[in-house]
Amino acid sequence: MKRIGYLGPLGTFTHEAAVKHAGEECWELVDYPDIPELIHGVDRGEIEQAVVPMENSLEGTVNITVDMIIHEADVRICGELILPVAHCLLARHGVDISDLKVILSHPQALAQCRMFLRSTLGGGIKTLPATSTAAAARDVAAGLKEWGAIASKHAAGVYGLNIIRENIQGNYQNSTRFVVLSKEQREPTGCDKTSIVFSVDDKPGSLYHALKIFADSRINLTKIESRPMRTNLGEYLFVVDLEGHIRDGIVERALNRLAEQSKYFSVLGSYPRFMHR
Repeated sequence: MKRIGYLGPLGTFTHEAAVKHAGEECWELVDYPDIPELIHGVDRGEIEQAVVPMENSLEGTVNITVDMIIHEADVRICGELILPVAHCLLARHGVDISDLKVILSHPQALAQCRMFLRSTLGGGIKTLPATSTAAAARDVAAGLKEWGAIASKHAAGVYGLNIIRENIQGNYQNSTRFVVLSKEQREPTGCDKTSIVFSVDDKPGSLYHALKIFADSRINLTKIESRPMRTNLGEYLFVVDLEGHIRDGIVERALNRLAEQSKYFSVLGSYPRFMHR
């Protein structure tokens, strides 16, 4: 049976993303304690794939994921999926919202739900940080009656908790993009993305001329950001997502041109674009 890794414990958003990615296929899901170990699990051959968070619409890029793919592990991006982050107030069955005195969750989730906590539960409610929203749900399931957790609907199902309120995170859109890592390169599907990383000479116009290659080729860039090269202060790598597969003729020619004028160039992977249903 093939194995796919996720950032544990059971009930995390990464676990939910791994379940959705696996779908009806027969995968064994394996939890890892942190992102570095998860990515190294693929690199060492312990698992065939790993689902890792790449960026969040509120918090931005998950730097440890990007940096490890670039610098530390021989893995490829072979897929992506976007998961809405919707927080719920959870408690044990039979517990009413008026019974709650302590709310557990990850600090980011507590911050995102502070308006709900203040307006609905009042200023007297106590909040306690947890290592993850899933860990909060797990602790509430085994804890005291007056404890509640802020976590996902998925976590409620995993730990057998009652959903008291849904979508308590505020009025903004919150979603996380996950990528699937493996040692294999995906075949073209006709609706793909490619992620690359490159560096240019420290000269006026160098980055402009690099990006102009894509404009001249009419290739759409969906993301660009810089990351430290881990060499000298002020030296950067540019991480770019673009539409198309590396085996598409127009993309292949553009990347060959970019590679010729780059100090460093690498393809992180070509993979099917996530399509919202």
